[in-house]
Parts: sequence; C-alpha cells; structure tokens
Amino acid sequence: MASKFYAVKKGRKPGIYHSWPEAQKQVAGFSGAQFKSFTTKKEAQDFIEPPKEEAIDWTADDTIEAYVDGSFDRISNRYSYGVVMVKNGEVVETFYQAGSDSRYVESFQIAGEVFGSIAAIRWAIQNGYKAINVRYDYMGIEQWATGMWKANKAVSQDYIKQFKEVAPQITVRFKKEKAHTGVTYNELADQLAKKALQ
Repeated sequence: MASKFYAVKKGRKPGIYHSWPEAQKQVAGFSGAQFKSFTTKKEAQDFIEPPKEEAIDWTADDTIEAYVDGSFDRISNRYSYGVVMVKNGEVVETFYQAGSDSRYVESFQIAGEVFGSIAAIRWAIQNGYKAINVRYDYMGIEQWATGMWKANKAVSQDYIKQFKEVAPQITVRFKKEKAHTGVTYNELADQLAKKALQ
C-alpha cells in the first residue's frame, strides 16, 4: 500500500505525520486547523512551508496585481464581480460582469468573488503576464484554489476546475485584504461589482 504523508500546517504541533491517527490528534478540535494528505514527503513539506517566492519581482514588467470583489442582488437573484488590474500603483484595466446561473445563485456574492478572480487571471494570461497577485477579501478564493477547503457546492467545484485550467499558465499568488477598510482599489472593485448589477 502506498504510504501517505499527513501535513499539519496549523494545529497543536505542526509537522509531517505518517498516520492519520497521529495527525488527527494535532487537528481534532483545533480552531482553524489546516492539514492535508500527500503521497510524497516533498509535497507535504511544500504545503507546510511553501517554496520562497523571492524569484518573483513584483515590479517586473510581466507581473500584475488584481483587486477582486463580488456582490449580490437579492431582488433580481444576480451575482457579480468587479476587477481592478493594477501595475506599479496605476490602474491598467477595470472590468465587471453579472451572472444569474441558478447553480451559483444560492452562494450569493461568493460566485462573483471566485469567478472574478478567474476573470482576472485569464486577463493577465491573455495580456502576456507571467505572474499575478490576486488581492481579495473572501477567503474561499485562496482556500479552494490551494485545496485547503473542500468544494461542496457547484460554485466551488466549478471554480476549482477553472482554476486548475489557468494555473499552469501563470504564477498565481493570493493576498487577503480586509473588506471595506478604505483600500482604494478594493473599494473600486466593490463599486464595479455593484455597478454590474444595475
């Protein structure tokens, strides 16, 4: 039987364990635990401590940042996203879109959040960028993409599927922004998402 490595990133005692019962002791009842199983030790190590990103120079011409936000209109049952593409502190492009796919409506603005981030990544690829820093205020954007959260609904399952299609074509980094704290581009993304619903 192939051996498995259980990586505990956040738990009582982070580390790599060789059996689930051992790993389970570290995460059971631990608030915000992060753990995952892997078939190779290297993958498990990379999960606990991702390889350094020093190779990425975020001021280089082939890198870009995206601020993403979502919105939802309960009256029309439509979700939307707003995206602001930023390079060295300057807005390069903005776009927004609304949708009403019945499979995603139950997730409210989350559909907008995740598909907005896919739209931003696709835009960056089409425009020749090699790396993108997706700045978001909804955790699922990063947690589903990195496999930290289980995808139980159509919106997250489809998001993961689309993310796996685009990810090999570009280096994607995620950065959490606090919602509505006056971050200019974040507020602009929020306004664009609302505009898409008008």
